[in-house]
Amino acid sequence: MPDPTEHDMPQPEFAMLSTEECRALMSTHGVGRVAVRTRSGPAVVPVNYVVVTDGSVAYRTSPGTAAAEAADKEVVFEVDHVDEELRQGWSVNVVGTARAVTGDAAARGLDQQAYTTPWAGDDRRLWLTIVPTRMTGRRIGPRAHA
Repeated sequence: MPDPTEHDMPQPEFAMLSTEECRALMSTHGVGRVAVRTRSGPAVVPVNYVVVTDGSVAYRTSPGTAAAEAADKEVVFEVDHVDEELRQGWSVNVVGTARAVTGDAAARGLDQQAYTTPWAGDDRRLWLTIVPTRMTGRRIGPRAHA
């Protein structure tokens, strides 16, 4: 049975986001997902991440994990925010090649910039960066009044 309040809600509006809007929205969060081809097939894995000042996205993981298998492969990174009750939200996708971060100083610098600490609590010492070759975003929300 349909929710009677759904008919009272305004029709949401769909909009594409600029690269600047995508980066700004990504900077407000610390957990996203990376999609990668692994030895056992495609995988989408949640990761803690940070948007780096050069525009790349860096995430940390443990060696030997599906997220670590992304090194030297083209991946898609995604972060979003959805409010189902208000029928609004946004999504950003970043496509690029993941590269392992080498050097303790570089890894410590990313540790200091990180928005969140790893939730999993194990040894997430491996950082990978994704330099975007393509970044797209979309937002859905209340229709702007004319």
